[in-house]
Amino acid sequence: MPLLARSHRLSDSGHTFIGHSLGGLFGIYMLLTRLSSFDNYILSSLSVWHDRARIFNMKATFSSNHRKVFIGVGAIETPEKSQIRNDMVRGARQP
Repeated sequence: MPLLARSHRLSDSGHTFIGHSLGGLFGIYMLLTRLSSFDNYILSSLSVWHDRARIFNMKATFSSNHRKVFIGVGAIETPEKSQIRNDMVRGARQP
């Protein structure tokens, strides 16, 4: 944010991160390790399978500030229903 703030006018709050696939995985990583980076997260088709689903073994940091998170995945993003190798639906349903 400091780099962006040097060349753009930014508000103090209301920042939203949008990530798809590996960008969605990065969004989950930020939620777990740098929760205060953004106020809202929109994540789709998260590639949680990457690196043998290591993201599920990470410990979360906590903050007293609430964040809004939307996670979406297409219903047919499974090996059985499309030509993808990894099951995005199962990954998005992980606790």
